[in-house]
Amino acid sequence: MTTSIWISIIATFAVIVLSTFGRKSFNGFRLLIPVGILGYFGATYLKDVPTGGNNGWLLAASTLFGALIGAVLIGLASVERDDKGKTYVTTGIASVAVMAIVFILRILLVEWVTHHLEKAYLYSVEHHFDLNLIAPAFVLMAIAMVVVRICGVVVKVKRVKIGAELQDQRVLS
Repeated sequence: MTTSIWISIIATFAVIVLSTFGRKSFNGFRLLIPVGILGYFGATYLKDVPTGGNNGWLLAASTLFGALIGAVLIGLASVERDDKGKTYVTTGIASVAVMAIVFILRILLVEWVTHHLEKAYLYSVEHHFDLNLIAPAFVLMAIAMVVVRICGVVVKVKRVKIGAELQDQRVLS
């Protein structure tokens, strides 16, 4: 990988972790940070994606894996509402660890392919997929992970707000 790719991977990881780790107030801007980052990578890497052979299956599997990781991240996030009605989303080190594992797996695969190009090519020919699919597969995985995570957090926030409203109604009755 080139230096610029290393920098973009590390910067992306840092921005996502810093924007989600710990107790953060829930707002639309915080949700848009990963969407903006993935919008850039999607526009960059999802052009002319090969879908013949087993490429479509690999893309689908990558997307499903990303959705699964997103579901895990939902489970690791907690939502609370303070006395003033402000909502907070809290994530801990376990969420960072899950995201780090995903980023590290991507780096390991890309580095392995880079340094074992002949083996990677033979493997891709044998299994009928294009090596140019690696970047789009990881981008789709990340998009699925982020979309599922965001939707899950929004659902958790709505549940907390509805629960607080029901409790307020009980108190008033």
